[in-house]
Amino acid sequence: MEEQIRLFEVIKHKISDRQRLADVVEELLGVGSDSAYRRIRGETELTISELKKICDKFSLSMDEILNFRSNRGVLFYYDPVNLMDIDIYLDHLKRMLHVFQVLKSASEKEIIYTARSIPMNYLISFPDLAFLNLFTWNNVLHPANRSYNDFCNHLDKERIISMYQQIHHANMSIPTKEIWTVQTFGATLRLLEYFYTIGAFEKKDTVLYLLDQFALLMDTVHQYADDGYKGGEQKTPFFMYNCSVDLYHNCMLVMNGNQLSMTLRLQMVNFIETDNDVLCNAMLKWQRGLISKSTPISGEASAMHRFRFFELAKSRIESLVKKVKK
Repeated sequence: MEEQIRLFEVIKHKISDRQRLADVVEELLGVGSDSAYRRIRGETELTISELKKICDKFSLSMDEILNFRSNRGVLFYYDPVNLMDIDIYLDHLKRMLHVFQVLKSASEKEIIYTARSIPMNYLISFPDLAFLNLFTWNNVLHPANRSYNDFCNHLDKERIISMYQQIHHANMSIPTKEIWTVQTFGATLRLLEYFYTIGAFEKKDTVLYLLDQFALLMDTVHQYADDGYKGGEQKTPFFMYNCSVDLYHNCMLVMNGNQLSMTLRLQMVNFIETDNDVLCNAMLKWQRGLISKSTPISGEASAMHRFRFFELAKSRIESLVKKVKK
């Protein structure tokens, strides 16, 4: 019954601290309190149908339950986006929100980002920039000569932005460490310049507006780095590092107590997720190594390095603005 006990340990980290594991099991399996506790303790074996309900509810696989751990094989959960059906994208956002809400209620928590491009948690605060990512992804997979403006006009903005706001709110109470390079902000500028050059914006005002939004986004990050915290009155710890080593992916490593999970961003909007011990601990070691070789740019002691980093971003934004205005 070790695997079953381990299964419920995994589930415990997937629910909010405000939820009792036994209550969740009772409701999900339709059993009484005593039966729920017997299953949690491994005294009563789960039936196949009960196991299926648990797998479906918490997006688990049989291999995970059997504690599949290997240096060569890693199991991932893949959450594909489909903008042809907006409800699928909203479900994608709901799963993101659930991760942050569970983490928000945990007593010990932290997120470490390696940011090859601007992390999603910033873009959702400036929805038109988040829509630029969606437009880019959709443009690659479904080229239809649509402009950015036309693409945005067909989005269900009200529902999407509502989800963005909820995710942002939950994220603001989670301590974070972020590893950036100058390429992190450069990726968005290259996108804007590319789509401006090929005529994807119906008016110059559109790209100028997006550049203004991007400047505000960078000002927001700059403020967090100045303060050493985010979240206003919450004063959630925030650490930022400028790394000289190229980052090859956007990775979010989530630490919930002693439980680790990681999310790798794919194709700009999709992601794969795993809680494989071997891979997560290897990523944690890699991120800590990057931090040790990076320059801190948050907090009072890093004022000069921070100024240089954000001034470079500001100058590159202004350079593109001048190009567009010609």
